[in-house]
Amino acid sequence: SSGTTQSTGRSGINAEKGKQWYQRRVRGLSFHYKPFLISLSINMLMVGIVFLFLFNCVFGMTDNVPGARPKTALDQVIDTFYEMREDAVTIREEAQQIRQEGYEAISKAYQIKDDAYEVKDEAYEARTGLESLLIDTLALLKSQTTSSSLYIHEIRSTLTAINNRLDILESKMEGFEEQVEELKGSVEDQVGQLKGSLDQTYTQLIEKVDTSTTLSTIIKSRLQTWMSEVRLISLFKMADMNSPHPDYGSGVVTDGQFMMSLQVHSYMRTHCHSDNRGGKLTDNKLFIDLGGMFRIHRIHIWNNRNCCLGELVGTHIYADDSLIGTVIEASFNHDFKVSQDNPTYASQITLHQPLAKNIHVVEVQVWGSGPFNEGDLFA
Repeated sequence: SSGTTQSTGRSGINAEKGKQWYQRRVRGLSFHYKPFLISLSINMLMVGIVFLFLFNCVFGMTDNVPGARPKTALDQVIDTFYEMREDAVTIREEAQQIRQEGYEAISKAYQIKDDAYEVKDEAYEARTGLESLLIDTLALLKSQTTSSSLYIHEIRSTLTAINNRLDILESKMEGFEEQVEELKGSVEDQVGQLKGSLDQTYTQLIEKVDTSTTLSTIIKSRLQTWMSEVRLISLFKMADMNSPHPDYGSGVVTDGQFMMSLQVHSYMRTHCHSDNRGGKLTDNKLFIDLGGMFRIHRIHIWNNRNCCLGELVGTHIYADDSLIGTVIEASFNHDFKVSQDNPTYASQITLHQPLAKNIHVVEVQVWGSGPFNEGDLFA
């Protein structure tokens, strides 16, 4: 509808423009022919004046001296004619100047009118664009209003459904409250029964715990008494040397035989012997594996009696990594006691001779208690 309105308006504008142009053209032609008519009148007047002048020259001469002839009426007319001609020329020039200025004014007026038409066309275009924008905006608002109405209808339907469900839940809750009251009474009864049973069970557990504590104390006392027994823990335990002599064994140091050190026969040797031939080998060691962790109370070493008592001097005795003592003199036997204030636990006894000497002993007796585990409460 806006396009049809614009087309009709433009047709009316074009018709109006044609009419105005026709009127300007007629006025321009009339204005254009006025100087021509004036010029024609002036020329005809000049022709008449020339004719009169020639007639006066032919028929009006009185003598041959022109200066002696007085001015006649024709001369006055001719002078007047020349003055009028000059005035006509001046008027013509002024008319041409006025016409030029009129043309320029008309041209400026046409330019202003064309600018006005362009502004008017732009205004029509702006108006058309604004109308189209307003129509689109109204259509968008209408569609949004429709969508909002649909959403509101859906929300209303949803709220109605929720209200119905709440009514159903409320009706169900009425019966549920009665069931909860019944269950509450039943649970309270059962809780009362369980509480009485738990109190009774707790009393029985306390009695049993007291009994267990008493039994544990008795058992611990008996175990401590039994494990506090100090006994020979090295008998028949495994023994070895880092450099054993090929003709002597190391297991004889834990066989319990320590009175027959005299060699009556070569096969009756009851002592061990390290291989230190030539006196070049040092760091001879004798190891006794106790087979478990024991508390060490005492270590007794029976030295070889028939010779070489000083070979054992300088030997260090270790319980695992703890130094128990060192042999500082030549003697038939060496006794090392462990202080009760510094209990020592070990699983291996080591005799270490750092000097270039042999280790040959008859017997190594280790006295202790145990065995114990790591972190043992009774240790």
